[in-house]
Amino acid sequence: MKKTVSMLLTSVVAMVGTYAWAGSARQDSVARLDSAVDVLHAIMATPDKGIPEEVLSNAKCILVVPNMIKGGFILGGKHGRGVATCRTAEGWSAPAFVSVGGGSAGLQIGLEGVDLVMLVIERSGFPAPAVQQI
Repeated sequence: MKKTVSMLLTSVVAMVGTYAWAGSARQDSVARLDSAVDVLHAIMATPDKGIPEEVLSNAKCILVVPNMIKGGFILGGKHGRGVATCRTAEGWSAPAFVSVGGGSAGLQIGLEGVDLVMLVIERSGFPAPAVQQI
């Protein structure tokens, strides 16, 4: 399990130059990748609460959204930006930058910040046409 996580984190960090643009966009991309790596390290370092090895080894894609904000008062919303990567025949794909958002209505009040980690088990669960299917 540590080898899989290590390969995933190395892949994400090594590919940062591929997607980093000049100026502030580059800084944002690097900060988003660093935050995603920190979230994965924190989850896997938590005793008895990390991602089980059999689940991680069967995952086709992983998506990490650090600091997703959710809030509402009658009407609610959530927004976060993160990084996704999928398995390929050679290892893990280059990182894809993603945005997650949504809204809701109903009896609610509050504000919350969460670190979201999603594992995609079925390849059709995360459409990425540029990623070679395995």
